Amino acid sequence: MKNIPAIADFEVVIVKANVVLHDFVRERDGYKFEDALTVTGLEDVPDGQSVRGGLTANSVRNKVADYFLTDAGAAS
Repeated sequence: MKNIPAIADFEVVIVKANVVLHDFVRERDGYKFEDALTVTGLEDVPDGQSVRGGLTANSVRNKVADYFLTDAGAAS
């Protein structure tokens, strides 16, 4: 994974712009708590036996990886 090249001051501007955009969209579209609990295209991961997070972490990683390989999760 490569970092986006930016200088420190510009990084702060990028974060602030994202916060403003986030607040604008929430104000315009409203906020539903239920929408924050799920991501369209991702399935709920069942609780499984985990040894130091191993099985559950691998299951979550695989579900997220599979999601990003679909059209719904693809970066545009």
